[in-house]
Amino acid sequence: MSVSESRIRTTAPARSRADTRRRLIEAATDLFASDGLHGVTSARIAAEAGVATGTFYLHFKDKAELFREIVFSALAELSERTRVAIDGLDDPRSQVRARTAELVAFAEENRNLFLVLFGRGTESAGMGDEVLDSLTPGIADALRARARAGQLPPELHPAVAAQAIAAMHSRVIAWWVEDPTRATRDEVIETLCRMHPVHR
Repeated sequence: MSVSESRIRTTAPARSRADTRRRLIEAATDLFASDGLHGVTSARIAAEAGVATGTFYLHFKDKAELFREIVFSALAELSERTRVAIDGLDDPRSQVRARTAELVAFAEENRNLFLVLFGRGTESAGMGDEVLDSLTPGIADALRARARAGQLPPELHPAVAAQAIAAMHSRVIAWWVEDPTRATRDEVIETLCRMHPVHR
């Protein structure tokens, strides 16, 4: 057997497993968005993905583990996209605008996931809180730097403001992606940017 034949044989099962995992993730994301975390079973996710229920458990312990993987994989992607978006921007207002635009773009591209986390009546508020908690340190650090430079009112507490900003942005953007006819993309970005403390 040649080396190339060996690689094909050893990677074909890996490719199949990766494809099955991808289908499970895609099916779960859609189902979580339409029916909520608690309205979906592992068996239903498997059926939607076109695999047996037992196959689901070869990849995930339960639906909560799958949900966490979906959420934190997306969060890692968002963090990297945001880092790239603000790279080289020194002006705080430009940074706020770049971060906000990236969050809006991410929500558009991951509508179902965003609605699962932050949509009205969501059953996954605990996970949404974890996501917000992971976003706020960067916001708080930026606000602290601005406060030290005397560019923010002294009574504005950076950690409190960071929580408010993260919650406001996520909730407003979730409201918007439910029905994008409510406002234009640019109107959402502009309004959120102007409500940020760096614009005051």
